[in-house]
Parts: sequence; structure tokens; C-alpha cells
Amino acid sequence: MAEYIIQEETLTKLADAFRKHFELESCLVRYIKNYSSDEIYIPEGVVRIGRAVYYGNTYIKTLKIPDSVKYIDDNAFCNCRNLASVSLPNGLIRIGEDDDFVTIPDCIFSSNGGVFSSSAIESVYLPDSVCEILYKAFSYCTNLRNINIPKSITKIGNQAFSYCTNLTSVDFEGAPKIIGNMAFSNCTNLALTSLPEGIITISGNAFSDCTNLALTSLPKGVTTIDGYAFSNCTNLALTSLPEGVTSIGRYAFNNCPNLALTSLPESITAINDYAFSNCTNLVSITFKGTPTRLSSGAFENCVNLTTINVPWAEGTLWGAPWGATNATINYNYVEG
Repeated sequence: MAEYIIQEETLTKLADAFRKHFELESCLVRYIKNYSSDEIYIPEGVVRIGRAVYYGNTYIKTLKIPDSVKYIDDNAFCNCRNLASVSLPNGLIRIGEDDDFVTIPDCIFSSNGGVFSSSAIESVYLPDSVCEILYKAFSYCTNLRNINIPKSITKIGNQAFSYCTNLTSVDFEGAPKIIGNMAFSNCTNLALTSLPEGIITISGNAFSDCTNLALTSLPKGVTTIDGYAFSNCTNLALTSLPEGVTSIGRYAFNNCPNLALTSLPESITAINDYAFSNCTNLVSITFKGTPTRLSSGAFENCVNLTTINVPWAEGTLWGAPWGATNATINYNYVEG
């Protein structure tokens, strides 16, 4: 077996580079002092709170984080089930680890998310310095009632607020470009009536099973509504989709019995499997344009959909009546 000798000087340089990259000299990796206290004050000067530092600590009720902290890593306060009050610093940049941040093998800092997951937090105010809310950051915070999304946020990560069953309001101070997979899934008391203009992608299951979601429209700028995005949103009452939407994913609006769409925009190119299945409030739909893909089950079990107006000739798109077995199709339809 070959043997390799690493000079002490080289080893020292490698260690220094490692510490500098991960900010270990100012990273809180374990904090024993007052571990059983119900109030925790992170020391001034800490830049990064490491992974799972207080994971499962059931003593903490109040947490104060100094302005020096820029990063809070995955699971740092996960399962702190009595943690109800958190003061986040103005200089905070990231909540949760970012895969792109880790360039040394992933086994060193795996990205499991859940910074405050399953804690007892009731309210959170995020500072303008935060750019992303990453994976499961506040998932299963069943006492959380309100949250703000500052202008600086560009993405709400996957499952960021999933299963926050008492979350009733989200104050969008700006518009994230992406709402991630399951970002608000199963937030059963979330009663939003609007979303801010500037959102581009509503990812899969983003609002699925949000049974009190009461949106009547989606903002201009949305181009993609992924699979199951609004599935089982039984109070969703959209009357239109914005021009610019190009793709509607499979089961995107499945079982939305109050959906009140009467037309679909010209920009749509793809309506995937069962996109509008079980939308029993649909009565008449007019296509403004001709999509390149229209699933044969797009309107499955839309039992009250009796009229579909389309601008294309019969036979242009396969699968008619696309699941709407009670519908009459008016081909070559021109709005008067």
C-alpha cells in the first residue's frame, strides 16, 4: 500500500483554510453554559450557529441571538418544543444550510434543514437581511400564527412552513421569485386572499391541503404552477389565471370545489394530467389560445362543466372532452 507524507506546514495551511471557509473560529458548535436554562443568550461575536446545537432542548423558552450572527444552520433549534420567543438579528443572511455553500464533502455538513422545526414559536419577524428561508426552517411549528416575508427574500424553500397548522397570516413585504415544494403545505388555517406580484414559480404542493386559502386571483408574473400546487384547497376561489402562465402541473388544482375559472389564458402551453380534476364548480371554460399539451384527464370529474370553448379545429388536440364527460365542445370558437 502506498504511503503519503504530508508536511506539517501543509497540514497547518489546510486546517487554516478549512476553519476560514466554514468560519469555525466564530461558529457555535456546542454551547454548554446554561443548557438547561429557559432563556438562552447567544454570545456576541458568534457569526454562525452550527448544526443541531440545541436540537431537542426542551428547556428553552426564550432565545436571543446577537446581531453578529449571519448564519443559522440546519436543525440548530429543531424540536425545541417549548421555544416560544425568538429575537432574530438584523444581520442574518441565511436560515438553514445551502447545498451550494458546502464545497468540502457533504458528509461534513449534511443539509437536513429544520432550523426551528417543531418548536413552539408563535410569531417570527424576519429582518431584511435574510435572502432565503431554506428547507423545513419552520415546519411543524404548530403554534406559529404569523410570519413576515421581507423584501430581501428571493426564495421560500421546500417545506419551509409545512404543517404550521395554526399559521393564519403571511405578511409579504416583497415577492419571492420561487415558492418551493410544500412550502405552505397543510397550513390548514392559512387564509390568504392574495399573493404579491413578482412570484414566478409556484412549486409542487406549495399550498396543497391549505383548506382555508381564499385566493381569488394569482399575481401577474407567475409562469409555472407545478403539480399539486393547490390540490385540496377547498376554499380556493380563483376566477382567472394571469396571462403569462405557461404550464399547469398534474393535479395542480385537484379537488378545488370552489374554483370559479371561466377562461384560460393564451399563454398556456401545457395542462397536465388531472390538473383540474374534481373542480365541481366549473361550468364553462373558454380557451384563449391553443396549448401544445392538453391531458385527456385534465377535467376529470368536473361534473358541472357543460361547455368548453376552444379556438382550434376538431381533432387538433387528442383526448376530447379531456375528462369533462358532460361537456359540449365548441370548436373554432371566437369570442364576440
